[in-house]
Amino acid sequence: MRKLLLMTWVTLVATSFTSCAGKQGTEVSIEKTSCLSSRSFTTIKGTPGITMSTSNCQDYRFKEAKIRKAIMLFVEDYSEEFNIPELEVWNLISNLSIEVSILPRTVDGVFDVKGNFLKKDVLVSGLALNPNSIWVEVKTSQIWSSSLAHELVHIIIWRTQGVHGDPDHEGKQFSGWTSKHTDFLKKFKLRLIDLEI
Repeated sequence: MRKLLLMTWVTLVATSFTSCAGKQGTEVSIEKTSCLSSRSFTTIKGTPGITMSTSNCQDYRFKEAKIRKAIMLFVEDYSEEFNIPELEVWNLISNLSIEVSILPRTVDGVFDVKGNFLKKDVLVSGLALNPNSIWVEVKTSQIWSSSLAHELVHIIIWRTQGVHGDPDHEGKQFSGWTSKHTDFLKKFKLRLIDLEI
């Protein structure tokens, strides 16, 4: 009897460790690329002309299937959160050029999410460069830790307003970004974490 209980306990403990370890064994969402041996530019299938390219010949990028899934989920969730038809969200990000790199960028003069101006040499993990292109740092093996969704929000605001993507976020100098956008991004990041993207 004692032996049976010990074997049952070992089985339960082993199963528990396997489940926890399985969560950590997530498939990565990035891949190394070289302009010499593979495509460093791609049109993301299943999207309305959204492209992805790398900043450097030897660089990292998001796997196409993973970024496609992340963008599709973003459109679905943004549509629901802001009561906008999915087709309209797709139109607002159509033909977007996404540049990615493992190397961060340093910028002079950016705003934090609360609208505070940061003057010099600020490391950034993403930028809305203009209404048609964003740059995103590939920070880890998962898309959720990148600023992809954050930059997509800037593009939607920029293309909706036609003037800017609200660079000061929740600040008062520019309009468009609200605390609802910030809360949406927090929820969306958790969804990507749960889906291991």
